[in-house]
Amino acid sequence: MNVLIVDDESFVRRSLSEMLGNANQNFSIIGSVENGLAAVQLLKEQAVDLVISDIRMPGMDGLELSKHIHECYPDTETVLLTGYQDFSYASQAIRYGVREYLVKPNSVENILEVVTSVYERLELKKQHKQVSHLREKNLREKRLSDLLYGIPLPYFEEQLIPPFHSFVVVTVNHLGDVMPQYWSEQAMYAAVINILEECFALYAHVVGIQEEQEAIIMLFYPHEQSKKIDEALTQEMMSKLSSILKSPFSAGVSNPHYDLGALATAYHESLQACQQIKKDITRSVIYYSNISMCSASPQLTEQLQVKATRRVISMMIEAMNSRLQENLSLKMIADELYMNPTYLGRLFKDDVGECFSSFLTKLRIQKAIELLNNVTLKVYEVSELVGFKDPAYFSLIFKKYMGMTPQEFQKHNK
Repeated sequence: MNVLIVDDESFVRRSLSEMLGNANQNFSIIGSVENGLAAVQLLKEQAVDLVISDIRMPGMDGLELSKHIHECYPDTETVLLTGYQDFSYASQAIRYGVREYLVKPNSVENILEVVTSVYERLELKKQHKQVSHLREKNLREKRLSDLLYGIPLPYFEEQLIPPFHSFVVVTVNHLGDVMPQYWSEQAMYAAVINILEECFALYAHVVGIQEEQEAIIMLFYPHEQSKKIDEALTQEMMSKLSSILKSPFSAGVSNPHYDLGALATAYHESLQACQQIKKDITRSVIYYSNISMCSASPQLTEQLQVKATRRVISMMIEAMNSRLQENLSLKMIADELYMNPTYLGRLFKDDVGECFSSFLTKLRIQKAIELLNNVTLKVYEVSELVGFKDPAYFSLIFKKYMGMTPQEFQKHNK
């Protein structure tokens, strides 16, 4: 935790610096200044987590400094040093987010207790922010992955996508017959994404997604004037990638597109460019715009359709498993996927081998079996937990599948 001490008394500054610096290795005293104006300047130059400031100082006092920190550095905490007669004065700082006060003079124990409390609060806030960021990142990647296969983005999640003027899709394949030493395929493509995200970050907002035997890099250019990657630059990136991972890689790059609905088209173009590389082994980077024959192979189109179907079916089954308690219907899921219910039902039956309602009922019975093994649960409670509002109907369906009633099953398994 970076700490800045602000007090017009040099003795106080020196004492606090020595005390905190020696008390905890996580406390780093990055500055010790005599008034608010000097603190404002230092805040511009360095990241500060905690400011410990006296209230009464010449130039800019502690309250003015607290207001400035609250408005310009909302993640920075402030602890005010005050005399007894200053309490009514200090209470004004509450509106500026000041939560801790230290009375001068004070004991070492009390000072360390307050500063440690701030440190723990900041660490907890940092952890929450990291978890929130990771969840948002995972959801963004999932939604973009869906878009690659033509599954629309829910309108209420559009804010997940970085603002852009245009975008391209880069599909990266490993050219070697064997994996680089000590790498699994999954780990290798994760490394590819990490390296290229860092390389391309200078030009665009980058989102990398790992698919079967490929890494997909989406570059979202924020402005029309944004510098775009060209073939020479992409070739340089591939050479760098191959050098780091000590194995050859290729990249197919789509045309630029301007509407998110064209993401599936861009992905298709990048795959076609990758296919062209297999025919011309002298090249490791091909742009779709440079392919003379741009018609997609039937095999590639079929592969994409199979992948898209698998993804939709997987999303349907995931929705069923996570929402067994709801009165779930095929139309509800179809609406969420922006698909026609009749078409979706036929797609599901062709792939899974049974209709949606029958499959959902089996999932509910499987979950009921799991719950009935918990003898503390009543049958009517299990019925509700798996989406049957009528316990009698639940018993009827359960017996149809299991050859005995839920009560008999629970008694048999005691």
